[in-house]
Amino acid sequence: MIRRGWFVALSLGVAVLLLLVLGLAHLRVRVAASRLPERGLSIQTVDGCPALVEILFDGRGAPHVFSGSDSALWFAQGYLHARDRFFQMDLTRRTANGRLAELFGKRALDTDRTMRVLRLAASARRQSALLTTSERRVLELYTAGVNAAIERYGSWIAPEVWLLGIEPEPWSVEDSLVGGVLMQLDFSWAMGEELQRAVEISRLGRDRAVDLWGWTPAEARAWIPPGDLAMQTAREHEPITPPMAGSGSNAWVVGPQRSASGRALLANDPHLGVQMPAKFFPIHLSGPGIEVAGASIAGIPGVFIGHTQHAAWGLTLSAMDDQDLFLLTLDDGGSRELIDSRWRPLRTVTEHIAVRWQSEPVLIKVRLSVHGPVVREQRSDSLALAWSGHNGPSMVPAILGMNRAQTAAAVAASWEPVIGPSMNLLAADTGGTILHQVVGRAPERVRGAGRLPAPGSDSNWAWKGFLPMSANPSRADPVEGFLAATGHDLFAEGDYPASRAFPAEFDSPWRMRRIRNALAMHEGWTVAECLELQGDVVSLEAIAVLRQLRPELEKHGGASARKLMDWDARMAVDSTAATLYSRFMLEFEDAVGGDEAARLSLARSPLAREEVLRLLAGGLDESWWDDVSLPGRQSRGDILVGVLDRLDGEADAETWGRVHQILFTHPLAWLPGVGSSLAATWNRGPFAVGGDNVTVNAEYWNHHQPFAVTVLPAMRFVTEVGSWDATVLGLPTGQSGRPWSGFYADQIEDWLRVEPAVFPFSREAVEAAAVARLHLYPEHARIPLSVTKQ
Repeated sequence: MIRRGWFVALSLGVAVLLLLVLGLAHLRVRVAASRLPERGLSIQTVDGCPALVEILFDGRGAPHVFSGSDSALWFAQGYLHARDRFFQMDLTRRTANGRLAELFGKRALDTDRTMRVLRLAASARRQSALLTTSERRVLELYTAGVNAAIERYGSWIAPEVWLLGIEPEPWSVEDSLVGGVLMQLDFSWAMGEELQRAVEISRLGRDRAVDLWGWTPAEARAWIPPGDLAMQTAREHEPITPPMAGSGSNAWVVGPQRSASGRALLANDPHLGVQMPAKFFPIHLSGPGIEVAGASIAGIPGVFIGHTQHAAWGLTLSAMDDQDLFLLTLDDGGSRELIDSRWRPLRTVTEHIAVRWQSEPVLIKVRLSVHGPVVREQRSDSLALAWSGHNGPSMVPAILGMNRAQTAAAVAASWEPVIGPSMNLLAADTGGTILHQVVGRAPERVRGAGRLPAPGSDSNWAWKGFLPMSANPSRADPVEGFLAATGHDLFAEGDYPASRAFPAEFDSPWRMRRIRNALAMHEGWTVAECLELQGDVVSLEAIAVLRQLRPELEKHGGASARKLMDWDARMAVDSTAATLYSRFMLEFEDAVGGDEAARLSLARSPLAREEVLRLLAGGLDESWWDDVSLPGRQSRGDILVGVLDRLDGEADAETWGRVHQILFTHPLAWLPGVGSSLAATWNRGPFAVGGDNVTVNAEYWNHHQPFAVTVLPAMRFVTEVGSWDATVLGLPTGQSGRPWSGFYADQIEDWLRVEPAVFPFSREAVEAAAVARLHLYPEHARIPLSVTKQ
């Protein structure tokens, strides 16, 4: 009986596996029949296409789109985005609209609740109403192109659509806009930082918290609101994003006087979460009124980072604080809030969330304060969120404006109406101008600086509007001949005077200092040298830490101490010292602040790396060294000896590449059952990678999963302004989102080695690089016989 049961179970398992294999094989055949041409010529007639479009694909699958009609270019971009990245686009719009549960059932409800409460869809609808006629026309043409691809391929437009058993829904203008709002949310994390500070001040006490944060007495008096800030940490299911400060991107421009060619150079590598397919979609659009090339975002028309015929630009996060939490005073029924001693009703919106495999939708009630949506609703601990994402026009018109700009100044001017997101814009033009401009508009605060939750009942703490972009830091053509931005503190590092400062969650200064030192020490810069700098893995943080600790390391003299002293501070793949240093810093942080975390029920040590460095340099009170869980009083030396002794007792460290790895995971790989089979086929990796959170080649890891890479350079872009055929634009994975495409993961090895991926621009260079062609004709158009015979 047991043997028969085992045989039946095995037979069923084999049958299920066989069905899965046959299904995937059938899917592969169908997808192969519908995918973009990877060699040769393909001709398609497409309903709604305004005019003939000729698309040339280079050796990495990037499309170069030519047409005698600008309208046809926007249509073709939508068509191409959908052909190669529809599932990515669909996941983005479903995430932003709070509709993932329609695909994945109850397991996606928390995300859907968050997006409904944060009102992303409502923001997109408001932005749609603000579009000008010409802006709406571009979005409508792009939308028509997406829908033409959906109409042509149906459920075969992406293999994931077929596997999930759904029909692709038509695209809309608001779908593109809501993708931009979601992107802005990804760039905004101040609410999590505010809540974390509120927890720290309530548990550490005012004086110790202010010491930890490094605030001056004047800042503390101005920024800490009156009243009790005894708050709890973020609760499960709450729509409050976690604290994420400490990640940024790299961008720099080199003036003509410091380049080998006498032309300006621009380099940019945005740092975003690991994803498969890549975040960016390289594309080149060429028509009578537009000539632009660079990195686009599937779902949004235009080029986000790139160049026109005469200007180039890059973007990094400015880290501007564009989110504030407000502590509400509610009546007993929870339906009214107190504002300046008067009760005002909260507005309530009921959201219906459809859930797959459930007959009835889940209903949630979203309450809206005068400050914004209520993100925590507790009797004595209710919080509302003010966020720039709920205000102003979309950033899409700014992207379209940059795509037509021919000077660095015109690139910057494209952002003047936009409230958010706030970013560092770096630009250069063929006239030799280089420029830095913080774009986006800061909230106008009369009281406080958004550092802690503010009293929602006092209108003096409420936002009064937004400052103009002209109030932001801006510079052009500095005497040193270069500009750089990494999400660092623009005011502490000497870029701008403190009088221009805005509240922000800045990144650490190490990447900025490394880039600035390199740019200052060398003239005759080239594209190749800029790319080499993007791949730099020297840790200035490690140099600073080990310099501070040198006397204690020499005194200790153990194996770990000697290895750290002999290390060159390179976070190289083959370095065991890099692994030792990373483990040392984790242990050191915990040894210094772990006692406080345990005593006060904090999630982890309140002293992260930057605070530990300030403590080492004398910038924090010496009492932080004492371990309150032990008798007596511990010193800096005691803590260090304990950490080094523990490391000496462990096995030799592995190479950094053995523990610091990146896995490119397909979005469906987490699904129970089928996910493991998809992961084996559609995931890529893991791959060993150098760098860390503070190196120019930024490969971030976090404390939740040391040392796995979670954030990476989402693309590398370097261009010599005016010599566009030398432009480099490479992705971490590949151009296509189709798992069986030859362009799905073909760029991984070059990305790991920081090798150039040339992105041609002139028609001659594009023709030379082309490996495939696609001609789109309007429906019922007569196709020349000469074309069909090619």
